[in-house]
Amino acid sequence: MRLTNMILHNEILLIHADINQTDYIFTVKWKTPENKKGGEWELKSYLNNTNGKKDLTEEQIQAFLDQINPKWDWEEEQRQIKQVLDQD
Repeated sequence: MRLTNMILHNEILLIHADINQTDYIFTVKWKTPENKKGGEWELKSYLNNTNGKKDLTEEQIQAFLDQINPKWDWEEEQRQIKQVLDQD
């Protein structure tokens, strides 16, 4: 999977992705949880840019989302920040 041509407008991101030599266009929206820690991209729509169909499997869609979503541990990050601040 190769990601290209990303356009960000507020919390909406448009991404072209090459999956198995086929061009797809994805629209995702940033979703911040109520506790304001972290967040992730949520799929809003996609289509095969050649034929206009939605022909990906759930596994392919999940692989795309796994690739674009951040993988961080907010609790560990906060602990490290606190540790650094406490040293001053």
